[in-house]
Amino acid sequence: MVLKEAEVVVLGAGVAGLVLARRLLERGLRVLVVAEALGEASRPPVALVNPLRGKRFTLAEEGERALEAALLFYGRFVPLHLGVFRPVPEADRAKVAGRLSGLKHRWEGEGVLLEEAFWLEPRPLLARLAEGLPFLWGRVLAWEPPHLVLEGGGRVRGEVMVYAGGGRGAHLLGLGGRLIPGLVLTLWDYFPRALSYRVYLAGAALGGSYLPGEEGYRLLPPTEGEVEWLLQGAEALVGYRPRVASLWRGVRFRLPGPHLFPVEGGFALTGLGSTGFLYAPLLAKRLAERL
Repeated sequence: MVLKEAEVVVLGAGVAGLVLARRLLERGLRVLVVAEALGEASRPPVALVNPLRGKRFTLAEEGERALEAALLFYGRFVPLHLGVFRPVPEADRAKVAGRLSGLKHRWEGEGVLLEEAFWLEPRPLLARLAEGLPFLWGRVLAWEPPHLVLEGGGRVRGEVMVYAGGGRGAHLLGLGGRLIPGLVLTLWDYFPRALSYRVYLAGAALGGSYLPGEEGYRLLPPTEGEVEWLLQGAEALVGYRPRVASLWRGVRFRLPGPHLFPVEGGFALTGLGSTGFLYAPLLAKRLAERL
């Protein structure tokens, strides 16, 4: 039994799926989002959108273009908190200066301020993106183009199907990636300008991850060692340990290759890991233009 059909069926209601669905809707396409719930790994208290990655200060591929697209798109829906300060060890400054490329920045004291990198609150963003989108809530058991097979036997038909889910549904297409647990502590303290080195502090959140990725999906409870690692990182950044109010755990899905690629019946936009909020607007724009 076919329950619904659309020109484009998007499987997944995290940031990638919702950004894509919103872009398609704005282009006048009949789109349908199929998901179990609104977001999952896309619902931390704070998301950092920062193209200068990690302790090695690697500029993300197409980082400038992705940041520009993210600024333009997200700014239509929620407030953006501009400015990410990155402490830079003296020995790394020449290397980092060479990697900043066209990113708007200025050096301050012990590091560099990325003036157009930013943080935002994902939950209001997802709610705003979802407004006016057609949804079908349910669990998908099989990817059988042009259909998705739902728990209970119903089917959804799409002229084009897009997998924009994460690790929990990756088995439907046989995608082999890594699932990386991340942890965010919500704090009593508030940091209006984000700080990032090993861990990040932004708003009322302290986040990061050092656990290795796994092949299967497991939402592991936080360990004392993981919490301690975050608090040590925060102390190194601000000189004291912030007070913890609560915590949030999510699992990010990471693919080693391209994150936008053709699959049977359509396309996949997935495997972005911690760069999901950075790349979603740019990749969704490209896919929407193809469709």
